[in-house]
Amino acid sequence: MIKCIVIDDEELAQEMLVSKLNKIPDVEILGVYDNAMDAMKILKKGEVNLVFCDIQMPDMDGVTFLKSFRNPPLFVFVTGDPSYAVESFELNVVDYVLKPFGTDRLLKAIERALVFIDSQKNQGHALKHLVIKDRSNIIIIPFDELFCLNSDKDYVVIETLEKTYKVWKKLLDMEAALGSAKQFVRVHKSYIVNLDFAKRVEGNMIKMKGSIEDIPIGGQYKSELFKRLGLAE
Repeated sequence: MIKCIVIDDEELAQEMLVSKLNKIPDVEILGVYDNAMDAMKILKKGEVNLVFCDIQMPDMDGVTFLKSFRNPPLFVFVTGDPSYAVESFELNVVDYVLKPFGTDRLLKAIERALVFIDSQKNQGHALKHLVIKDRSNIIIIPFDELFCLNSDKDYVVIETLEKTYKVWKKLLDMEAALGSAKQFVRVHKSYIVNLDFAKRVEGNMIKMKGSIEDIPIGGQYKSELFKRLGLAE
């Protein structure tokens, strides 16, 4: 369950965002505020794990508000101004959503937040599963069932022992979500494989157990692959 608040000085923008959030399962809105300082009280309680915040607001803008935290909650900026995007991502925001936006775009931000939240919960512990959003469902995929991931344009295809999932993410995001799990290695700009399912390496291809298709090895990734396999290239 994501517990969030909304901060926006425009009433219509508040209503539109709240309306869309209410359509997404497992999202609870704990409060709606028209300025950053009024939101501070609930944030100090530590109950909120995601903040949807406008940037251009009176008294204190969203970026300054985020910078005011020593240990900030997760932020998603929702704004009509694209000029703060670079600075925002340097501050490790979850997402930067430009107005106007649809429910699908908001769902993508929620999916990214779920990855961040799951990663935070598992800090100091070995990750054992991948969490993804499949339509309105939250799917937990154990690592020992995760075969490989490959990039398909704006999506990532996740191959498991039982099912194939397709999520609207970048492969780089999925690589980060896998954390430090040593069985996963990037072998190509478009592929991450679980070495527990690797059968053998033939030239620039990996033969996988139970797979008809071979997986290519990109030149820049070959050294790391061989290192993970305990071999000298």
